[in-house]
Amino acid sequence: MYGSGAAYSRKAYAYVTRPNGDGRQLLVFREREAPETGIQVPKGGISEGETPDRAVRRELREEAGLDHDRPVFHLASDRYRRGDGKRVARHFFHFPIEEARDEWAHEVTGGGEDSGLVYELFWQPLPLSSRLAADMDAYTSLLRG
Repeated sequence: MYGSGAAYSRKAYAYVTRPNGDGRQLLVFREREAPETGIQVPKGGISEGETPDRAVRRELREEAGLDHDRPVFHLASDRYRRGDGKRVARHFFHFPIEEARDEWAHEVTGGGEDSGLVYELFWQPLPLSSRLAADMDAYTSLLRG
């Protein structure tokens, strides 16, 4: 499995989509106090003994305030080197949902390093017209239904 070595941190990424006319939209956010960090998707670390699919559901709850109890679809896993040189084993999941809100703010919970930050969540049409931070859009071309 990717990231089983100590050299890689493990992270789970949530591609949350909703229907929009003939297409789909992707849920993204920006940090209220640090918009320069770029547009991102909900994601976060995988705890010891936690599976990637459980981690991504937890992160979605902590970072966006969304509970998702329907099936989650694994899209891809890879190894990524961040701009600061740190290596990450990334696991991407698709969450097709029905969500009426077009935008909302959510204070991050969970006690991690981003706990207490406020994320401003909103939707972007697919395909994306601009890149997400840290190559988080690497697998958006795989999104279906």
